[in-house]
Amino acid sequence: MTSTPSPAAEALLREFEGAWRDDTPVFACCRRSVAVAVAGVDLPATARLAAPGRVRALRAALDRDSPGHLDAHRCCAGHLADLAFDLPGLLAPVPGQ
Repeated sequence: MTSTPSPAAEALLREFEGAWRDDTPVFACCRRSVAVAVAGVDLPATARLAAPGRVRALRAALDRDSPGHLDAHRCCAGHLADLAFDLPGLLAPVPGQ
């Protein structure tokens, strides 16, 4: 059974719909990695962590699903790091979070 993403998760996933984000290409593997990481963490709790903790939480969520993926996909690792740094600001405007 697939769960419906929360409004916050949907807003985060929209950040990676285009071909580029912050002058960095977004590949299919990057979109999948972001989706898995976003689904694998408690977004409000993760957003309250310091930046290094947010990076670790997102990376750990992806690593549970796809061990070693980030070792081979620097593109995905970069997007998860960017998402971790942007997370508090991206969640702030989402109603109901």
